[in-house]
Amino acid sequence: MYRKSLFLLLLAMMYGCNRASIVKPGDVIIYSNIEKHVRVLSDDNFRGRMPGSPEEPDIIGYIAGQMKEIGLEPANGGSYFQEVPMLKVTGASSPFLVFETPGGRVELEKQTDYVSFTRKMEELITLDASEVVFAGYGIVAPEYGRNDFEGIDVKGKTILVFVNDPGYGASGEYFKGNEMTYYGRWTYKFEEAARQGARACFIIHEAGPAGYGWNVVSNNGETTSLYLMPDNGYADRCGIEGWISLSSAERLFQACGMELSAVKEQARKPDFRSYTLPVTATASLRNRFDSTVSNNVCGIIRGKSRPGEVVVYTAHWDHLGVGTPVDGDSIYNGATDNASAVSWLLEIARAFKSGDQPERSLLFLSPTGEESGLLGSSWYTGHPFFAMDSTVACINTDVILFLGAFRDVALTGYGYSDLDRLVEKVAASLGRYVVADPNPENGMFFRSDQFPFVKKGVPAIFAKGYTDAVKLGKDKTAEMIADYWKLVYHTPQDEYHPDRDDLTGLVDDARLFYLVGNELANATEWPAWNPGSEFGKLR
Repeated sequence: MYRKSLFLLLLAMMYGCNRASIVKPGDVIIYSNIEKHVRVLSDDNFRGRMPGSPEEPDIIGYIAGQMKEIGLEPANGGSYFQEVPMLKVTGASSPFLVFETPGGRVELEKQTDYVSFTRKMEELITLDASEVVFAGYGIVAPEYGRNDFEGIDVKGKTILVFVNDPGYGASGEYFKGNEMTYYGRWTYKFEEAARQGARACFIIHEAGPAGYGWNVVSNNGETTSLYLMPDNGYADRCGIEGWISLSSAERLFQACGMELSAVKEQARKPDFRSYTLPVTATASLRNRFDSTVSNNVCGIIRGKSRPGEVVVYTAHWDHLGVGTPVDGDSIYNGATDNASAVSWLLEIARAFKSGDQPERSLLFLSPTGEESGLLGSSWYTGHPFFAMDSTVACINTDVILFLGAFRDVALTGYGYSDLDRLVEKVAASLGRYVVADPNPENGMFFRSDQFPFVKKGVPAIFAKGYTDAVKLGKDKTAEMIADYWKLVYHTPQDEYHPDRDDLTGLVDDARLFYLVGNELANATEWPAWNPGSEFGKLR
């Protein structure tokens, strides 16, 4: 159901009201509380917060215990937990992915040059001199007049595709220009390759259009992966999914007498057509499958007059667990990703419980398995406590950096819905300003827990202070952000250092989004998708 509303027209009047239910957030959202949560959740004792690990009961027990102490009701009947059934796949890739080419054999070493994995429940998956097709960006997008599989049969074959979409780096407006569409996400490319019947799909990695370096990809190879437990053993997926490094792709195309840069330029054109390479691929992947159960953690404040309508706050609790050692440290603590946001969620809940009962219900949902592909939030939206057409909005945050106070509020997915206007108005009241995500090419709107709600038609906010730290200024902030993505993100370096880190920005964001949620929880109108949004038709 798509609600055309007076949301924007009533917003100024709503916000100007002196509601008794609004608690001054500075009186309730307390730095020391947030710091306590960050310290506990990112401590080595939790060993990187891996779903299904021996530490999970203690991790989720801590979050549920805080919800109970705050006074939230258990959201799932009498429980603070929602079980999420998962499939654990432990894969062992062949030492080399071998391409036979006109210029000779090209061998790619696992982890260094390529990674492979699967969710298809087969113990041994092989490529035996598999025919290779270069399929451009691996996209079927009728609204953009793009079909990279038109006129070519890839059934049972191996395909190579570029990461992101053809708009990346373009000066024009093809696709969305430099802003990634969902067609640019690696998850989409594997989904489309499976729909086309490919046996294997390898994405050519580039740090810029991917949004992260090869180290992030490599850390996810030769490991245990988590997926939602399937009904059909993932029989409809590719046998092998994976990545190859940019330098490896350059070697491969050179062995075919082609320059990768020229290949890419051609693939970006609207009239591109995929083609078979004079290449075969050989590799194998041996797998072990185990079942496990992880948990979303969920607490609720029941609405007073409209308890069947709900505003949802989300912040995932999981991280990467114990992985490849870096400088002798193998615990991926995830302080910024995402102990920070769980702390944000808990303190916002505390602010609401210190005030009057809201008119609409508030659900505080800390999903599991975000790092593995938005598993917990996807499970919730498929098995919700409130129907999706009774869900007013999702307010999510993720990866909050400890750089002190921020002047800005960076909105990821800016322009999709009229929730932008609400955030702008509340931010202005706190002396802050809103900016669009400065790196829309990274596709962050599709990479965190609001997106499963978006796919169900629920307008969502994903925002935080990000581009203009008060103590640093814009240029130094940009430098620090770049260093974070290069050196800290998804590494053991993501730790909390109280002598260095400043959580003031995290506290300010909690104050801001308490006020945003309060407006939504006490409104009678519904936020709406902006005209032309591809997600509006889902409501």
